[in-house]
Amino acid sequence: MRIALITNPKAGRNSGVTAAARAADEFENAGWETVTRLTTGPGDATRLAREAADEGFDAVFACGGDGTLSQALTGLLDTGVPGGMIPAGTGNDFARTIDLSRDPAAAARQLIEGHAKDIDLLQINDGALWSVNVVGVGFDAAVAERINRRRRLTGGLLAYLTAVAHELVSYRPTQMYLRVDEQQWEGKALLLAVANARSYGAGMKIAPTAEIDDGLLDVVLVEHISRMEFIRTFPRVLRGTHIAHRAVRTWKGKEVRIETPEPSPVLVDGDVQCETPVHVCVSPGRARLWMPDR
Repeated sequence: MRIALITNPKAGRNSGVTAAARAADEFENAGWETVTRLTTGPGDATRLAREAADEGFDAVFACGGDGTLSQALTGLLDTGVPGGMIPAGTGNDFARTIDLSRDPAAAARQLIEGHAKDIDLLQINDGALWSVNVVGVGFDAAVAERINRRRRLTGGLLAYLTAVAHELVSYRPTQMYLRVDEQQWEGKALLLAVANARSYGAGMKIAPTAEIDDGLLDVVLVEHISRMEFIRTFPRVLRGTHIAHRAVRTWKGKEVRIETPEPSPVLVDGDVQCETPVHVCVSPGRARLWMPDR
């Protein structure tokens, strides 16, 4: 097995290189030839993954967060080469969905015993962007912007909880128009998540019933609620029980269109990458993923 390990050195508070080295040791011990290549800026993971596929690597593993994985899978589209993940980001939420350890060495050992599988992707604005995890508009996008623009002294769930607390002080609801297949909704919303996988924000189970291979996207909308109600309800997101709340609406469908009166940031797998209006549709079996045996 010959694999390329596309590594984001800035992932997880600059721990990407260390995580890649730990994973590479496990791969080499199993007899897998491993070549590590570092990203230096936006879009590098896509380019490096495509180059690795062209060079004949058997698989390309992204060492970083959900965004690095998403970019690598984009580069592997239509190549037949599977992509995989060594978790090294702040949230590592896609790893939670596929039951992959967040420890790089343990994850590598799981992947050595793993297999390739076709999974869905979210196609954004006719393929301008692709998402493997969650697309968000509203409060969650604002929280992500806050995390990504400050120096990260903490990681994981604590980083997200800190950003949530700060953002809650000043955030205002967003007027949204939403169309899921033939169903429509309009009003003020706290946040909207379009999910392929189940969690974001380092373990917040925003779409607890989502499946990465069912040919459907899961839409979760939280209507405008008071700050006090948000504080009372927020812990339920960690358990995935928030979907029973009176202010939460959910849909499953093939496509969703989101419009706002003014352009609003759109979160794509942990990074703000575009603005509304945005069109998201599911692309069944579009990516090939190397994942652990369950």
